[in-house]
Amino acid sequence: MADQHKPTLPTRCTECRQLMDSPIACVTCGTLGQLPADTFDSFELFGLRRSYDVDLEALHRRYLALSRVIHPDIAGGEASQQRRQALNLSAELNLAYETLRDPVARAQYMLSLAGGPSASEMKIVPPSLLGEILVLREAIEEARESGDTATLLTLKQEITAKRRATLEKIGGLARQMECWSGDIRRQLREQLNIIKYWSSLLEQIPASLVETSKAG
Repeated sequence: MADQHKPTLPTRCTECRQLMDSPIACVTCGTLGQLPADTFDSFELFGLRRSYDVDLEALHRRYLALSRVIHPDIAGGEASQQRRQALNLSAELNLAYETLRDPVARAQYMLSLAGGPSASEMKIVPPSLLGEILVLREAIEEARESGDTATLLTLKQEITAKRRATLEKIGGLARQMECWSGDIRRQLREQLNIIKYWSSLLEQIPASLVETSKAG
């Protein structure tokens, strides 16, 4: 990731010659671009530099602008080949948007760009975490079975705080772009593994029961 701080240089549209912030399409004249045959960079699709800190409002605006241009019903026309191109571009744009707008998915993606270990390659988490997860999972199950909404709310707040703390660690590691050593990549992989456990626990707490507890 030697070029991680290097901004994507805009190119000119082959039709109207206007500068394009994204290689996916020209928002000026609607000309569709071509994605690389092998790989594509989600940051480049939005004309962004590779960075963990993303302006989500700017990302959303660019997503909407590009979506309007490449929508198959608009860009596809009558030509089946052009419609297929629009469909492919739309699918890639949606995937890139969902990846970059979510801080965990963004860090995961940046780790993969850096050649870091995947979840299947490195499943390590602190040994103490698994015991803690087991205790919390049992507490959630007991509270759900007994309808103890107050306890569920307390558990949700506790787990949310743990997830937030882990997300802060993920952000801190992902921002260390100039020293992506093997150790930094391994630490980031571990924190990404950890946050999956917190997210999974939160999914086990019914939102409806928690809301009932808050109302009471």
